[in-house]
Amino acid sequence: MSLSDSVFAEIPPDAPVAVGLSGGMDSAVLLDLAGRAFGAGGRLRALHVNHGLHDDAGKWEEFCREICAERGIPLEVLRVEVANSGANLEGRAREARYGAFRKVLAPGEFLLLGHHLDDQVETLLLRLLRGAGLRGLTGIPGRRALGRGVIFRPLLHCERRELAEYARQRGLGWVEDASNRDTGFDRNFCRHEILPLVGRRWPGYRRDWERSRRLIGQADGLLDELAGIDLAHCAADEANCLRVDRLRQLSRPRLHNALRCWVESRIGKPAEPGKLRRLPDGLIAPERETGAEIDFGEYFVRKYRDRLHLLPRLAPVERNFRVEWDPSRQPVLELPGNGGLLAKPASGEGLAGKRYRVRYRRGGESCRLARRPTKTLKKILNEARLAPWLRNRLPLLCDGENIAAIPGIGTAESALTGESAYQIEWRNPY
Repeated sequence: MSLSDSVFAEIPPDAPVAVGLSGGMDSAVLLDLAGRAFGAGGRLRALHVNHGLHDDAGKWEEFCREICAERGIPLEVLRVEVANSGANLEGRAREARYGAFRKVLAPGEFLLLGHHLDDQVETLLLRLLRGAGLRGLTGIPGRRALGRGVIFRPLLHCERRELAEYARQRGLGWVEDASNRDTGFDRNFCRHEILPLVGRRWPGYRRDWERSRRLIGQADGLLDELAGIDLAHCAADEANCLRVDRLRQLSRPRLHNALRCWVESRIGKPAEPGKLRRLPDGLIAPERETGAEIDFGEYFVRKYRDRLHLLPRLAPVERNFRVEWDPSRQPVLELPGNGGLLAKPASGEGLAGKRYRVRYRRGGESCRLARRPTKTLKKILNEARLAPWLRNRLPLLCDGENIAAIPGIGTAESALTGESAYQIEWRNPY
C-alpha cells in the first residue's frame, strides 16, 4: 500500500495524537508521516520510553530528542524501571512501557505505534507455535483502548520493505538495536531464520497469512456473539452474576467460551487459560460447595447458592473502625473503602433517630431483632443469606455495646420505634 496521510483516516479531526517513538526505523517513518499530517496544527507530540536496559539507551533517547527538535514536535520521555534479570524480560519491558503510556495519555488521545505486517506475521507464527486459540491468532489489534486514550497502529498492512523504501526516499535516519540480530530470541529466530525460508518458497505468504488472520478474527467475533447470547440466557438478577443451573445446560465448548468472555470483559485483559479451564469443574460442578474461589488478579470468581459471582478484590476493612452517626441529622454516611449507609424515613416502625456507633463485626455478637428470638449474628447472617464475602464488611449500628440495627436485615427490638423512624440500607462496594 502507498504510505500517505490516508493511513490516519480513522483518527477524528479534533483528536490529540501521540507517536510512540523508539528511534527505530518503524517509529521514525511513523513520526515523519504523522508530522506531515498533524504537525502544523499543534495536535501532535511524541512519547519515548527509556527502559534503561541497554547500554545505548541514553543515545537512543538523545536521537529521539534530536529528530523531534528538527520537526518542532514536542517530546516527552518516560522512564521506567525493569529488572534486568529473570524470565520473560521482553514481556516485562512491554508491560512497563504500556503502563507508562497508560498514565500519560490524555482523554481521547490516539497513540500511534509503528507495528507493520511483518510484525503481524511474526506474532501469528509465534502464537501458533505456542498453542494459542482463536483469540490469540487474531494477532496484533489495529486499535484498542488504553487508559483514557486509544492505541492505533496505522501501518499494520504495510510490509517492512515498504517502510524501508519510504525511509530511503525521505532520507530518514534511525537507530539500530544490535540485539535484534540475536537469534537466541524467539522473535528474531522467526524473523531471520524461519520466515526468509518461507518467503523463498511462498513469496506472497504475508498477504495470505493476513487473509487467514482476518478470517480467524471473524470466527472469533462470531464466538463473542454466541457468548453474548449464552450470557444473556444465564444472567441472574444481580450484576456480574450468572445462574449456575443454566450454565450447566451449555455444552463444554460453549460454557468455556461464555465464561472466557464474561471474565475478560470484566477484568479488561486476557485471562489465564489454566484458570478459565478450572471454572467448570472447580465451581460449577454440582458437587462443589460454595467456599471455593478462583483468582484472576484484581478480581475473583466465587459460587454461592447456585450463583456464580465475579467480584473485584477489595482491601479488607479496618477492624477497629468506629464512627458516630445520627441518621436523623445525616442521611448518608460514607464508609472508607466500603460503600456507605443510607437512612430512609420509615412508613411504619423502624430505627429511632438518635446517635449510634457504627462498627464492624468482632465475633461472638448476638442480637434480638424485632419480634424474633435472640440469635447469634452469625446465624442471623446465614438466615438472611448474606454472601460470605460481605459478612466481615457489614457495618453494624450499635447503641453502646448492643447492636441496634443490621443494615438491610433488621432493627433490634430495643431500638424499635414508631415515631421518626428510619430504615437503614447499606450500599456495599461491590
